Amino acid sequence: MKRINVGIIGKNFGLKVIYNAIKKNKSFNVIAFSFRKNLKDNSLPKHIKIYKDWKSLVSDKKIDAIVISSPPKTHSDIIKFAIKRKKNIFCEKPVTTSFKEISEISKILKKKNIIHMVNYEFPNIEAFTLFKRKYLKSINIKKINVDWFIKIKKNKRANWKDSHNFGGGVFFNYICHVLYYLENLFGQLTIIDTKLVKDKRNFLSKFNFLIKKKKIKILFNFKILNNNKTKPFHRIKIYSNKGIYILQTKMTTLHDQFYLKKNNKIVFSPDKINYDFRLKPTYINLMKFKNYILKKRIANPNFNKALRVHYLIKKLKSLNK
Repeated sequence: MKRINVGIIGKNFGLKVIYNAIKKNKSFNVIAFSFRKNLKDNSLPKHIKIYKDWKSLVSDKKIDAIVISSPPKTHSDIIKFAIKRKKNIFCEKPVTTSFKEISEISKILKKKNIIHMVNYEFPNIEAFTLFKRKYLKSINIKKINVDWFIKIKKNKRANWKDSHNFGGGVFFNYICHVLYYLENLFGQLTIIDTKLVKDKRNFLSKFNFLIKKKKIKILFNFKILNNNKTKPFHRIKIYSNKGIYILQTKMTTLHDQFYLKKNNKIVFSPDKINYDFRLKPTYINLMKFKNYILKKRIANPNFNKALRVHYLIKKLKSLNK
């Protein structure tokens, strides 16, 4: 089987997660990287070519597929350039910075035979896959509460991550994940109302959704913590005819993973790890990407899924103007 030659654009997530996940798959052959600054160590093998200009990487005729893990503000130009050069594309969320940009790209791709995929990670997390496979189909859900409380260390963050215009901010860094996994698990969302509260102590967002076909109400609370008393966590609480199911993680480090509870009893607890929890779900998506390329099948999640998330974000923001 011919190996798929890959070029990765973006240093931070691209090196720490994408590269470490992709090098475990023998179907891929990473032959190039693109980032502005030189590496300070020898973490990459000598045979991997380093491009300072992403256009040069995408234009490399040896490359079959590109992985985009650069800031979302760069996505639109890179994707359009890659389409012209007939490269398959694996892209980090949110894929561009606006509904308008992703709409234009989706229209172009309808006429192209190019595999495109988005790295939405949550549905591949072990506790999520177990809940969906073993419990979800056998229960009638009454309501769902989602709480995501985070702490942000700004001194360790890239500048773009706090700017919605650059593809960061609360909606693109965090809320987009929730919108995607809610629809992936339970079905299409209808937005009922939203409320954003800002003060010196915190940022609090409250969202009310409704699952269209099943008429399940969802209350989603997102909060940025600015004190040391409250600990961060991410919890999905599902009320059903067979009791309460809880998916939850502490979020204190990148080693923390989700566990699953049923009626206050832990039914799944993941093995402890000493590496970034995003490696496993990203590896699963990369395996899927490989199969989609080899079998020439439409990928899932693809850019149309990103379009849907952008649509929901656009609507959420419009309700708070």
